[in-house]
Amino acid sequence: MSGQLKGRLSRLNKGREGAAARARPADSTRPKPGFLDGWEGAGEHAWTRMLDFPNPLPESLDPEAFAPLRRRGLARDPEPDGRVPAASLRFLDLETTGLSGGAGTIAFLASIGFVGEGGGFTLAQAFLDDFPGEPAFLGAVLGLLEPGSTIVSYNGRAFDLPLLRTRCVLNGVPAPSLPHVDALFAARRLWKRIHGGASLGLLEREVLGIERGEDIPGALIPEAWLSFARTGSSGLMPLVLSHNADDVVGLARLAARAQAIFDDPLSEAALSGVDRFGLGRGLLAAGREAEGEELLEAAAAEGEDRAALLLLRRYRRAGRDADCLRVEPWLSSTYRAAAERAKLYERTIGNLVLASRWAAEALSLASSDAERAESELRAARIARKAGREAGGGINI
Repeated sequence: MSGQLKGRLSRLNKGREGAAARARPADSTRPKPGFLDGWEGAGEHAWTRMLDFPNPLPESLDPEAFAPLRRRGLARDPEPDGRVPAASLRFLDLETTGLSGGAGTIAFLASIGFVGEGGGFTLAQAFLDDFPGEPAFLGAVLGLLEPGSTIVSYNGRAFDLPLLRTRCVLNGVPAPSLPHVDALFAARRLWKRIHGGASLGLLEREVLGIERGEDIPGALIPEAWLSFARTGSSGLMPLVLSHNADDVVGLARLAARAQAIFDDPLSEAALSGVDRFGLGRGLLAAGREAEGEELLEAAAAEGEDRAALLLLRRYRRAGRDADCLRVEPWLSSTYRAAAERAKLYERTIGNLVLASRWAAEALSLASSDAERAESELRAARIARKAGREAGGGINI
């Protein structure tokens, strides 16, 4: 980060903090808030506490089960011994003064879950009760992210970790540089299409069967803390603290469930509630090709057109003619399916009569100028090939 940009971010941040400070009473020294009973001081305006829960984690997590899908190239070979021991995992969630990030947004509450000394799941929370305590708050958070650990988050790649790094830079604190697993990618692949979303609260209910008690919507949390910082009123803060703790416990449970599915995908996919297309793609990306193809074929045979298209392209490019012909009947009657069939019979099977028929079908199903132009070029090319093969005269 350049010095000029760092300076601009610092000025923006100070402007936001100054506005909040001006909104507070002139005497901002307050006694320890009642909702922090049982918390210990961690420096000026910073507090911490520990909570214990049953441990939901397997012995290790495989980062490949949670990684974003690779967009190009063939699947790589699986890496041996690439799993991360549960003892090295740190499940992280931040509550902040804004939901869009930016230099004016700070984190005021963090939960970090890990396997404790007794084998249970320990949750450490750090809380900031006023802006001047941010360095102490960050120190408490970073002290739990020791070298050798791996952070697990839910959308942390886009939000939590960039915000944490920004706050460290603006406070002159070395930012953590640790491996990171974002469980949101796996959650979307496995459950988003089935349940209509992938928010942590939704998947807790639908996948884990967990109903939270009294809770506060995440969208209300920033204003709850800002109101507390301005006025000292803490009516909603106990709900904010429990919401943050529940997010990390729920994240650990959901990650454990996703890992169980990835460890035994064929058995797990036979159960309801798992998106076999998403799981199959994830397995292909991780180099587990046989399992991935089996799941995708099962999905395609039941009418999942995306699975049939993916398999047909994959088999055609690999020259697997018999597999192509087995998958082709599963395609639906869409423009893209007709276009893929035309490619199959033109390029792989060499049946130009069928290729011409499917090219004509694709043209009839085209819904845009680009699709019509593509179909016309394909039909013309196939007709020229057929003409050459017939010595200049075949009517197809």
